[in-house]
Amino acid sequence: MSAQDLRERFFATPLVTRSLAASAWASVVLNVVTAGAFDDLVCASPHDIVRRGQVWRLVTSVLYVPGVISALFLSFILYRVCSGWERERGSLRMAHYFLLGVVGANAATALLAVLLAPFAPSLMAHTYVCAPGLQSALFVLCARIALGYPGPGVNLFGRSDLFVAAKRIPLLLFAAFVVFGAHPVEAAAAVGVGVLWARGGLRSVTPSDARLQQLERARALRRVVAARGYVSCAAAGPTMPLARAPADPTARGFLQHVREHAFAFEDEPASDASRGNAGGREGTRGDGSRRLGRGADAGAGAPPPRPFAPE
Repeated sequence: MSAQDLRERFFATPLVTRSLAASAWASVVLNVVTAGAFDDLVCASPHDIVRRGQVWRLVTSVLYVPGVISALFLSFILYRVCSGWERERGSLRMAHYFLLGVVGANAATALLAVLLAPFAPSLMAHTYVCAPGLQSALFVLCARIALGYPGPGVNLFGRSDLFVAAKRIPLLLFAAFVVFGAHPVEAAAAVGVGVLWARGGLRSVTPSDARLQQLERARALRRVVAARGYVSCAAAGPTMPLARAPADPTARGFLQHVREHAFAFEDEPASDASRGNAGGREGTRGDGSRRLGRGADAGAGAPPPRPFAPE
């Protein structure tokens, strides 16, 4: 693959996804150049957040990437999974999702560290550093999406005798996150925030489509909205019918739900004004195709949505 092909593929990736991937590699380079000082400045830890009051670390940990292996892993997940999420929900909302995921996971980890410090003092030591913010946000989003799985549960390894009921999926995710290298406290924090989010506990800090569309029309974001790969709220939306398909009870079906049907049935707060503003509008997706807006008027005289097809 030529350099020109790589460049075209990079810019064809939705804006937020490619920006996060680029920031991961920039962080690796900056950390090498500064001999580790960059990581020390942006990473999150309960000691720095609680005892030193460095609350900016709740957000800046999204820039913390401990090495090349982590950057490769995160870039792969962003490209293969998060690009589809962004096309489905829009660039501005995905930026909000990642911000909320990072802050929520770090704040919950700090809270658990304070509560558990009498039994595990190492959690409040200056040497304890939280996982990369991108990883924490992905764990939160996966936990949130998993709670929307339409099936009764998952058969592990394709065996019906290893059935995990849907209500126990958060425990399954906790175990999976720990296996993937997450600290048990951070895994519990990510799953807890994801479950709280899925059950409407974070609705007060989740903007409506009307608010996001208003922000997209703001002068300050004009250049961002016009950037290549930006997916507007009007252009975003699921590319599958709005009726629930029979759930595949296998682990592969569950992972397919997380990757491809992530937010298809999500109930975001949206006012009548939001539905009116979105109605009948068309927008451009990050891949250059066009999609009808998700408004009340969008269905009038419009063809039915096409079945979902992986890109």
